[in-house]
Amino acid sequence: MPRPNLKDQRSEQILDAYLTCVARFGLEGATQERIAAEAGVKRPILRHYLGNKDQMVEALIAYVVDRFAAATISLRDALEPAGMPTDLIGLLFDKATPNDPRVMLAYQSLVTSVAEHPTMRQPLVDSLAQFLDVIELVLRRAYPDVSAIRIRAVAQGISATYVNLDSLTPLNPPEAWREELKQAALILASSLEARA
Repeated sequence: MPRPNLKDQRSEQILDAYLTCVARFGLEGATQERIAAEAGVKRPILRHYLGNKDQMVEALIAYVVDRFAAATISLRDALEPAGMPTDLIGLLFDKATPNDPRVMLAYQSLVTSVAEHPTMRQPLVDSLAQFLDVIELVLRRAYPDVSAIRIRAVAQGISATYVNLDSLTPLNPPEAWREELKQAALILASSLEARA
């Protein structure tokens, strides 16, 4: 078995620190000093492993999109071949389901920075579209006779409810809010029953 590549390991460590800083301080507030301190390295090491500031931002975008895509694939795989809306919502809102809220917080920070970094737009849109496609697939499986427009609208609502949960993480909201947001998602999904 080959030894892990030190450059890859160190790059991963720095990207994870960058993710933490962006989740905590936003893209502009994630200074190289903060990233280096979070990673436990000296500032020049950042450039050595990730390049200049623009290259660091590009690496972070790829890192966040890859992490979001991996979570989406895991969700899809957990719901195949017969997962239903209650299974989907259970996985999204169950506290026991592995979830790193830093990913969504960093994702949202990147979204707010698209005007300054327009190359971020398409990878972020594509990754969210893949997440919506998983939700839509499950809804369509349960409600094959409901219109695509209605299915998509409910998928958007469930997605927004889920994203809202992660965006509230820094507030350390009351635990009841998780259950309330889960119930909201279930109500949205069940609204399709009337049209089936």
